[in-house]
Amino acid sequence: MSKKNPEWSRDELILALDLYFNIDFPNNTSNRNNGIEELSELLNSLPIHEAHFRGIEFRNPSGVYMKLCNFLRLDPNYTGKGLGRGSKLDEVVWNEFASNVPKLHKTAQLIREELNFMPETQQPIAEPSDDEEFPEGRILTRLHNVRERNAALTRKKKEKVLKETGKLECEICSFDFSVAYGELGYGYAECHHTVSLSSLKPGHKTKLSELAIVCANCHRMIYRSRVWLSIEEMKKIVKPRVNSS
Repeated sequence: MSKKNPEWSRDELILALDLYFNIDFPNNTSNRNNGIEELSELLNSLPIHEAHFRGIEFRNPSGVYMKLCNFLRLDPNYTGKGLGRGSKLDEVVWNEFASNVPKLHKTAQLIREELNFMPETQQPIAEPSDDEEFPEGRILTRLHNVRERNAALTRKKKEKVLKETGKLECEICSFDFSVAYGELGYGYAECHHTVSLSSLKPGHKTKLSELAIVCANCHRMIYRSRVWLSIEEMKKIVKPRVNSS
C-alpha cells in the first residue's frame, strides 16, 4: 500500500523557491523542465524523510511542479491565482526569502554543497522543535550544531578564556556559573558559533575567535530569535543578571 507523501520540509521549500526564481516560473515551464527534474532527484536524496517514503510518486517532477504553482499564489507579480492548498510553511519560507533572492540563492547553494560532505548512509536528520531549526533549514542547522559541539574546540576555547581572564563569564549577560554555584560551576559554560549560517562553508575549519562564551539561557534565546541575533544585538536587549555572592 502506498504511503502519503510527507509534508514539505523547510530545506525542500528553500530549494524549490530557489528554482522558482531561477527558471522564470511559470513562463515556458512544465514538469519536463530540466531544473524541475534535477530538483526532483535532489529531493529524493535529502536526508530528511524516512526511506520508506521513497517511490515513484515521492517528490516526482509533477509534485515539484505543483509546489512551484503553490508559490504563484504568494507572488504579488503574478496576475493569476496560482495553485491553492499550499502549506502554512510555504508562506513562511516565502516571507523569509522572497524579498532577498541573493540570500535565498546562497542558502540553497550551501544546502547543496553540504550534502557532498554528509555520508550517504546517514539516517534522516531528526525533525527539530519549532525553536531549534533555523530559517536556513534542517541540514544547515545540523552543520552549525556539529561545529558548535566540537568537544576539542570548545575545550580549547574555554581553556584560553580561563587562562586570560580567570573565569568563564557569559559574553552577553555576564553570568558566571562559578559565582552562582561555586566549585561545581567552575569551568562550565556553553560555546556559541558566531558565524551566521548563510556564511558557513562546507570544509571550513572553525577558529577559536568564532566561538563565544555564553550561558545556557542566552544561548537558547539566540536560537529562539529565529533570525539569528549577534552577540552585540543580544547585549542590547538582555537585562544583565547580577551574580549572587
